[in-house]
Amino acid sequence: MTLFAKLIAKTDLSADISAFRFAPLSGQFSNMEPGAHIDVHLGPDLVRQYSLCDWDAGGDWLEVAVKREAAGRGGSLAMHALEVGNMVPLGAPRNHFALQDRVTHATLIAGGIGATPILAMARELAKRGADLRVVYLVRSRADAALHDRFAALNLGDRYQLHCDDAEGRCDIPALMRAVPPVGDVYCCGPEPMLNAVLATEGELRGGKVRFERFATASNADAAPKAGFEVELTSCGTVLPVGPDQSILGVLRDHGLPVEFGCAEGLCGSCMTDVIKGEIDHRDGVLTPEEQAGNAFMCICVSRAKSARLVLDL
Repeated sequence: MTLFAKLIAKTDLSADISAFRFAPLSGQFSNMEPGAHIDVHLGPDLVRQYSLCDWDAGGDWLEVAVKREAAGRGGSLAMHALEVGNMVPLGAPRNHFALQDRVTHATLIAGGIGATPILAMARELAKRGADLRVVYLVRSRADAALHDRFAALNLGDRYQLHCDDAEGRCDIPALMRAVPPVGDVYCCGPEPMLNAVLATEGELRGGKVRFERFATASNADAAPKAGFEVELTSCGTVLPVGPDQSILGVLRDHGLPVEFGCAEGLCGSCMTDVIKGEIDHRDGVLTPEEQAGNAFMCICVSRAKSARLVLDL
């Protein structure tokens, strides 16, 4: 479901990061919560996902922050080309990075533009009076686009801005060891930072790492690819998927309507139930537990370990 919205404010937060505030043309936004993201339809076959960093409780506006990536795939450049007053379709918020209802302790680790969902989480946890700590990792103070917003939460020494150029690389293992017993870590940011956090999850004392990627796992695309078949339960059709094809691409080539967004395994739009077969998960959305369950998959990037997958389509 999409809702047409107007860009009502565009604010530069740093040299390459801007905040975009949208208001619905009719009705109100709903289902906004920390960790959620929206699809922004910027043109034909140009849909990008951005995490909510702020919103109005009544649903009158929502805000995302976007980093301009000159060497990216065009989404951020299209976003930064928007002007106040422009109309764009927005997809309803979806959340694969949700805060748990009961939080004993949360250490929130934000890296670069990954601070957008972390800011919303910090705001919510502060409102709950929860035990939390926020660490914002950036290369330099000039890159800390959301620092003022974190500081406005008045967390005191529970908020730390870490600038690599002044303090050196953050000691991730020490940071993880400092998490209180049964405390969880919520992390979003660049792949190297995320990998460092995940590699030291064993330092936690009873808690777990909950994370969101901005890119698929670095080794996902490099893994060998073999052909396989997909069978559709609705009609019994069997389609071959070649080593250089995706399930999503094959379905679209055959005129089958399939919902999708990023086509990179990051948004979950194309999540599909799997009736039979063994999945080769290559997405950045599902948790290890969900992947082990072998019940659903992102058909844009994930593949088959078995000769055939039977899909609930």
